[in-house]
Amino acid sequence: MAGKNWKQYFDFSAIEKNRTNGLCKLCHRNYKDKSGVFSNFLKHLKRQHPFEYNQVFKSEHEYFTEDRDGIEDGHEPIDLTNLKEKENRIILSITKNLIIRCNLPLNLVEKPAFRDFMKECNLKYRPVSTKRLKHDVIPSLTSTVLTRIHEKLNTVDHVTLTVDIWSDRRCRSFIGITCHFIDQNINLQAYLIDFLRLKSLHTSENIQQMTDEVLERFNIKKKVFRIVTDNASSMIKAYKFGLSSDIENMEVDERNQFIIENDLMIENFEENFESDNLQMVNMSSSAFDENEDSPSVRLSCFAHTLQLCIRDGLKNVPYISKVLEKCQILGKCSNQSSKIADVLEE
Repeated sequence: MAGKNWKQYFDFSAIEKNRTNGLCKLCHRNYKDKSGVFSNFLKHLKRQHPFEYNQVFKSEHEYFTEDRDGIEDGHEPIDLTNLKEKENRIILSITKNLIIRCNLPLNLVEKPAFRDFMKECNLKYRPVSTKRLKHDVIPSLTSTVLTRIHEKLNTVDHVTLTVDIWSDRRCRSFIGITCHFIDQNINLQAYLIDFLRLKSLHTSENIQQMTDEVLERFNIKKKVFRIVTDNASSMIKAYKFGLSSDIENMEVDERNQFIIENDLMIENFEENFESDNLQMVNMSSSAFDENEDSPSVRLSCFAHTLQLCIRDGLKNVPYISKVLEKCQILGKCSNQSSKIADVLEE
């Protein structure tokens, strides 16, 4: 539209090397610029002929105003006071949907290609820095999400946990604790309530201690119904007898009363002790592993247990194990030789 308006004040003609010559009809001066670019002509018109310059942009403004008024799309004009709010929504969406859900690096927002893309989507987009995401946006988002989780967990009576430990390619260990429950609308809900770096040994004591600290922070320790884990020995031992012994959950007065009653019972036992009534018991018997009256709070993950059954079954079938060994050898060879990799791909 701008080029057409300027033609009433300039005579344009193409010259060599993709350049355009423009003769001003008002003062008969020649100006040159790249083909399709009108910045030099615009500067001349603005400086030497301000009245005509204002006429050009006045006509453009009237054109767009009339065009906008003529379209009935049912939307109200954009409120300039909401531009800041819209900008914050865009930044928050980038953080949630790209950085977190798509697992993309923080420095994505500083890449020129990404900024060009955002400019195409929204001309008024203002680039955000990695530092702002790291120190402002993500902590604020984390605080908001944790508050919502706390509020939700306060409304439920029972929860089930999933606890898992794994290591990444750099051999760094992590522990994840997920909380499951059924809400008031009979919908299954699941929240990852914590994801921690596990720098200590993977002992049952350390695992139980970390779990207790997380549950205390969310105030759901007494709401735990079951804990689902894999079949690692440390996991089995950590939750075999629950999260903590009953005496640890007692109040001070109850605990003192418990100790006094046990002392009296021991004194009474010593007074009436008869060695003839002793009976030998095998303490290694599996009968003491599980008590039907107080079942273990821990449950084995069904998928992990099934996978262990499949692994053991494959090991017990000789011809399958041989086939798998050959496949492993081929896989190693393909990683070491590009020719073998090309043959296998074909």
